[in-house]
Amino acid sequence: MRSSYFCRKTGMLLVPYGSASPRAMATYEKILALYRKDYPGMPVLLAFTSRLMIKRLQEREGIAIPNIEEGLGKLSCQGCKQVVVQSLQIVPGGEFHRLVSLSREYEKKDADPEKRLKITIGLPLLSGLEDCRRVSKNLPDLWNDIEPKKEAVLLAGHGTGHPADAIYSQMAQVLKKDYGMVLLGTIEGFPALLEMIDELKATGVQKVRLRPFLLVAGGHAENDISGPAPDSWKSTLEREGIEVDFHLSALGEIEGIVQILKEHSLKALEEMEMQADKSG
Repeated sequence: MRSSYFCRKTGMLLVPYGSASPRAMATYEKILALYRKDYPGMPVLLAFTSRLMIKRLQEREGIAIPNIEEGLGKLSCQGCKQVVVQSLQIVPGGEFHRLVSLSREYEKKDADPEKRLKITIGLPLLSGLEDCRRVSKNLPDLWNDIEPKKEAVLLAGHGTGHPADAIYSQMAQVLKKDYGMVLLGTIEGFPALLEMIDELKATGVQKVRLRPFLLVAGGHAENDISGPAPDSWKSTLEREGIEVDFHLSALGEIEGIVQILKEHSLKALEEMEMQADKSG
């Protein structure tokens, strides 16, 4: 089926919230390279939903990243008639739904339906239980050599006020079933750090291996999770008497995790092809 993607002038737009961190940008570039390797000849671009991150990256690094509308415009100018907008969010929360809304608004810009850019959305990393299971199986062996009842792995996700935050609890249950003392908390959702500390103390844990559960290791990883501020996860845990071993890493640095995103993109491409076949 892939050959028909190119005949119909298909493009792909990868869309995270965004980050101005050099390490995060390196991860985005790696993800772009993996996509371009899978789809040679297909235009694959990166766009951010965050105008703040676009501005910061331009000011700090001189790097120009388009927003969604600009990215879609670039693909249209390259002759694309249909585009997969692939979410690089972790869960289908508020930022994902904003991505969908902006894409649909762009799709309706042309008054003539026949001339409109056809857009299909690729789902975020965790879009169901099977995704949670696959992510769990593709995580590195952080739990090797853990001292039982004294040590645990603590993963720090972003979290959201959107109902999709419930997926983090589902992911946490999968991790616990697969690995035992591997806990997942969130910065802005549930379970939060305080719930994690209660659980760690109840089990007698004295040391945690703290790792980000984020696609890229940007500002949240460098500041909210591991930074020197008194309210960072690392500082809070240490204040509670728990030793912290922190390693700066990200899910997007793991090819098996990126593969899950690519399969969401492939499903979106297949859906696009079926719709084109019906209308053509």
